[in-house]
Formats: sequence, structure tokens, C-alpha cells
Amino acid sequence: MSSYQPKRSRGFTLLEILVSMLILGIISLAFIRMFSTTLDAAGRIADSNQLLQEAQVAERIMAARIKLAWKVFPPGTSIKINNGATTYNYLAGSDTWVVGTDPMLAMILPPRKPENYQQCSATNPDACFRFFAYYAFRRSDYLSAVAPGSAEALFPDSKNDSTWVIMEYRRTLTNTNDPSTITPPNGEAIYTGTKGRLLIEYVQPQDASPTYTLFTISPDSSVEVQLRMLMNTSKRTYRAPPKTDAPLTIRAVPRNLGVGGK
Repeated sequence: MSSYQPKRSRGFTLLEILVSMLILGIISLAFIRMFSTTLDAAGRIADSNQLLQEAQVAERIMAARIKLAWKVFPPGTSIKINNGATTYNYLAGSDTWVVGTDPMLAMILPPRKPENYQQCSATNPDACFRFFAYYAFRRSDYLSAVAPGSAEALFPDSKNDSTWVIMEYRRTLTNTNDPSTITPPNGEAIYTGTKGRLLIEYVQPQDASPTYTLFTISPDSSVEVQLRMLMNTSKRTYRAPPKTDAPLTIRAVPRNLGVGGK
């Protein structure tokens, strides 16, 4: 009489386990690389889009000022705002800017209450004309111009020292109620004691490749503003728009040229 003997299940050999682990490792490595590449690409797109969005906002701010302008100073105009560190022309090594030669745009805006312009005074600033200027210099110059730890300070970034910042300077002209007497700034007392304020950083210098022109002023006082953004990191360089594309461009036409006044 024969006895029943159940079949024994065959286990995995050590070699089969090692081969399975090797295959699993290869698949996992491929997945990790694909996932990392996807995240890296998404990060590049996000950083480039952020630069582009910041450039668009800066251009809209400048365009809004231009549209309000009572006067846009033409190319060739020499402008000396004051001797302050945030208004100095570091690119030319001078306290004077030349419109059309230097990256500078300057204009006069009407009063917030233009119907009262003849009542302009220090106690009634809303009735006064206003001076606005936009100009660029190196990010490293900005770092040296503002006090470390102040609200205006930027973090040091040696990889981007040569990129530009664009500054905004504004001053209410409480010294006159006759706009016909307003001349380009030449360091007068009315302009002292006021700092330039940062509008945007990581701007590509206009003489770097591909070249472009930050401000172009036409004979009719309309202004074309172009921007290219550039940010260097330890891994790569971000550009907005891409190097092969045209610069981000906006054109604005003043609507208040010579309106009002004596």
C-alpha cells in the first residue's frame, strides 16, 4: 500500500532573486531619472515664466507713466538728478545721464489735480507737476548703493552682479506752478534728499547678446520700452523671452503733452 506524498513547492533560487532585484533597480533608476527630468523641466519653465511676468509688470508700470506724461525729455537731454548713490550713472561713471545715450527715460507728469495747478505748493502737492525717471545700472552697483540689511537691500548674488536693475525716481515739483519753466534736472535743491527705488532686477544689459534698446524715444514723444531678462544660477542660465525670440516690447504714447499750464 503506497502512502500519499504531497508535492513540495519550489522556491526561488538566490540567482533568481538577485536578477529580479537588478531588474527592479534598473526600472526604479529609470523612473527616478524620468521624474527628476520632468521636475527639472517644470522648474525651468516656472522660473522663466516668473521672469517674464515680472518684466511684463515693469513694462506696464512704465507705460502707464508714459501715457500720463505732460512732457517726455527727448534724446540728447542731459539730466543730473542729484548726487545720491541710487541716482548715479555708474555705467558712465558720472552723476549725469544723457537721454538716448544712457539707459534713461525722464518725463514730467501733470498734477494729480490738474485743475488746481496754479495753487501748487509744498502744502498742496496734488496740484503740482511731477518728475519721473527710469534708468538702469548693474545689480552690484545697487548692492553698494543701499545699506545692507535695509528694507531696500537685495541678497548678494555674485553670479548676477553684471545684470541690470531698473530704478524709478519720482519727485513732486513743489517749487513752481508754471510748467513752462520746468527744465531738465540739474542737481537743483528740489531733487535732493530723494532716493531712486528699485523697479525690477535681473535685466539683461542692453549691449549683451542678443542686443536690444531699453528705451527708444520717437520725435512725437512716444516711447518704446524693450526688456530682456537674464538670471544665472549654478546649474543654468534663465532667459525671458528666450534668446531666439524678440525682446518683450511695449509702446506708449503720451496723452497729456503740453496740456494746461500758463
